[in-house]
Amino acid sequence: TQTNANGVHGEQLSFLPIPAFSPKWPRHTTIAGIVLGELLQGSFLDHQDLINGVSSWRLAVYINRLKKWGWPIQAIEKPAPTEQCPSRCIALYALPPAVIAQVQEMRGAA
Repeated sequence: TQTNANGVHGEQLSFLPIPAFSPKWPRHTTIAGIVLGELLQGSFLDHQDLINGVSSWRLAVYINRLKKWGWPIQAIEKPAPTEQCPSRCIALYALPPAVIAQVQEMRGAA
């Protein structure tokens, strides 16, 4: 999306066809597959969720890998102040609801 001079958000028009949604699927037994499975359930994930779920400290690595494979994962900044860093923010990762619905439809679950 873009913001024009009046502060209005909108989609940029394109004369090119929109590519089909065809991301690469990780194996479900991998950490990337587990992360994707959680995101497809509508979960918002942060670093601590991955530590608690699979004892891995590297959520951003798997998020970036999934993005590279075509998954439009969004990052939402959330304030998480600490005594040492009152301005600290963390990222929550999620898939847009429209993508989740599209995947469910592709899999025949909708």
